[in-house]
Amino acid sequence: MKVLVIGGGPAGLTAAGTLASNGLEVALVERDYTLGGMAKELTCKGITECRDCGVCFAIDRAAEAVRTPGIEVFLSSEITSLEKTNEGFKAKIRSSARFVTHNCIGCNNCVEVCPVEGKAIFAPSGSGQPRTYWIDRKRCLHFKKSKCEECAKACPTKAIDFSDRAKNVTRTVSKVVLATGIEPFDAQELPRLACGTTSDVISSVDAERIINEEGRLKRPSDGVVPKTVAMIQCVGSRNEKTGIGYCSKFCCKYGTKIAQLIMEGSPEMDLDFYFMDLRTLYEPQEDFKKWAVAMKRKVEKKKVPRVRLIRCMPSLAYPGEDGKIWLRSSGETDAEVMETPYDMVILSVGMRPRGVPEDIASRLGLAFDDNGFARCQDEEGDPVVIVLGAMSEPMDIEETVTRAMAAAATPRKEAGE
Repeated sequence: MKVLVIGGGPAGLTAAGTLASNGLEVALVERDYTLGGMAKELTCKGITECRDCGVCFAIDRAAEAVRTPGIEVFLSSEITSLEKTNEGFKAKIRSSARFVTHNCIGCNNCVEVCPVEGKAIFAPSGSGQPRTYWIDRKRCLHFKKSKCEECAKACPTKAIDFSDRAKNVTRTVSKVVLATGIEPFDAQELPRLACGTTSDVISSVDAERIINEEGRLKRPSDGVVPKTVAMIQCVGSRNEKTGIGYCSKFCCKYGTKIAQLIMEGSPEMDLDFYFMDLRTLYEPQEDFKKWAVAMKRKVEKKKVPRVRLIRCMPSLAYPGEDGKIWLRSSGETDAEVMETPYDMVILSVGMRPRGVPEDIASRLGLAFDDNGFARCQDEEGDPVVIVLGAMSEPMDIEETVTRAMAAAATPRKEAGE
């Protein structure tokens, strides 16, 4: 009998690997075209030494999952139906066509020759696994009157398959692991901070993608390395107006690591780190503060700080006529208003749990709190349903992996019990 794992992020991957190592068969269903969840969009936080961010661990688990015989992976897939049976659940799974087979070697020839503006064939995002490309049927000219086949002609391994179609399969499972993960807060929901209207104001997730692709932080507007950067913590989190009144728990931890990564990659840069409170879980906060104080440069025979820790939440960001991004903020005592120019602003965003279709949630006996986090309702005689990872409460990759291993090794109703 199989175990159904819904979600291919760190929690789902860890659970699937643990279950498979214990001799159980697993059906792993992921809505995206690759495995890795949010972790695949992030970058390693260490250049000279490991900073224990957990990103590489999640990506390694994704690579293992696609090679493990006991794990049946369904990508670009969703659960369309879930029915209770005497043995557990009968799950109907629909997998969308990707029109590129596993013969793909990632040479990028197809993308280069695609005539569609903005392209119709795409590489896997971030560090997701497997590294197989995919075609957006709605954009692709082959499925329109022109019947374009330029990508197929350029592919050296004949991996383009325009005859690919969506597939529907049914699997009977004894247990269900729900690990649909989280999604970042959209900083554009706070227009006062200019994300979405000013190109050089970006989210922390976007900053990580840039570093992952470019090797260092660069401005989206012109590709130039910024000399002055502001990083603002708790954007979206701890704010009842955004619907995220809770602390997302790991933003400070990742924010401090991103700040160190940025400064290591660009010795000429100055950074202002705006925060309300530093909540770095088990990370030593004093070490970060000491690092910030030690980051200095010589200017006219004097040492001046390169990193400033500023305890306040800026109220406004706007573009100036000088090409800078101006931040309006107050001092810690609110006794003065300051306006400071920057080349670039990074908004460290909070997270929300990903939603689950109502019918699936009902079949699984799930209940949701006011913040959207899932819990299993106790119903005697029901098959075991396990809620894992940040779907149940805010947590970082390391905590997610630890809880997932424990829950998969010893199945129970909730990972957090």
